[in-house]
Amino acid sequence: MEQWSTREEINAARERLESGHEGWRRPAAYAVGVHRDGATAFGLTNVGTSPLPAVVLAVECGHTSGTATYELTPDRLGAAIEALSPAEACTELQHPNLVEWKRLAAETGERGGQPVAVFVADLEDTPVDQHDRAFREAIA
Repeated sequence: MEQWSTREEINAARERLESGHEGWRRPAAYAVGVHRDGATAFGLTNVGTSPLPAVVLAVECGHTSGTATYELTPDRLGAAIEALSPAEACTELQHPNLVEWKRLAAETGERGGQPVAVFVADLEDTPVDQHDRAFREAIA
């Protein structure tokens, strides 16, 4: 399995993914949350940060640009975790998105719920659905 053990290797991986994901535009904000009992909650949000996890998640969702939400199957969330896991080899960086995605995968496996990815192109965009509205409240 490929490992990215330095910042340079992580940046190179991000550049490869971004250039290979046709139409890709970095979002202003994004996150993975869980929808359960009629509400969507987010433990970690990204506003203007963490471009590698953003593109990894986008590839798994088929997202390229704009503001959108995606319900994630356990397999799709697992594939995003697997695709981002080579970054763990870089011990000089923390990997909060990977930690959060693993936590969500375990939590939804045990307690149920629907993992949801949210991408916001511009913070001035109108929320597209209830998941996006919950995300906007989380980052406000």
